Amino acid sequence: MDTNANSAPPQKPWALWAALTLVGAGAIAVVYVLFAAASKPETEGGLTRFAQGEMARLYVMETPPPMPTRTLRDAAGAETTLAAYQGEVVVLNLWATWCAPCMEEMPSLMQLQYNFEGRIRVAPISVDSEGDREKAISELARLSGGNLPFLQDMTRGVLFDAQAAGMPVTIIYNRRGEEVARLAGGADWGSEDASRLIEAVLTEQ
Repeated sequence: MDTNANSAPPQKPWALWAALTLVGAGAIAVVYVLFAAASKPETEGGLTRFAQGEMARLYVMETPPPMPTRTLRDAAGAETTLAAYQGEVVVLNLWATWCAPCMEEMPSLMQLQYNFEGRIRVAPISVDSEGDREKAISELARLSGGNLPFLQDMTRGVLFDAQAAGMPVTIIYNRRGEEVARLAGGADWGSEDASRLIEAVLTEQ
């Protein structure tokens, strides 16, 4: 489902940002996924005990960046931010229609939202271009059964803000808006491994 994260060398977010600004959309799909799941500085203990099975690539950053505050657009074109989810556990997923692992894991993110309905917010943010906006809206609706909100950052700046070293990447925030863990690469978020992780975030954070 995903790329080999453990053997990839650390990548600088600015290097990815440069790649995004220098190549066209088609090349971005190749260049960016090649960086998927690159390692970042991390700490031991805490939620890393859940880094097994489907969550094997879960890690905790030593100094995680703050939750992105960038303005996003919803399916209707209205502007919003992640501040709309203040006080809730947020599972942020960065994705695009040209990222095959992103598309593959999306139904499981819908399942995660269903499993924890009313307790967490799964927030997929598309970094598709304006030209692919309608396609992204349609694909998310198809893959999630219309049960996940469409959010978009066409500038792709959210990738830099979140220090994303590849796609897909899923970042978990506690009720205080603090990053508590992230997983680089695709995963089955409808699995028992994922449920145990989220339950721990809800009870411990």
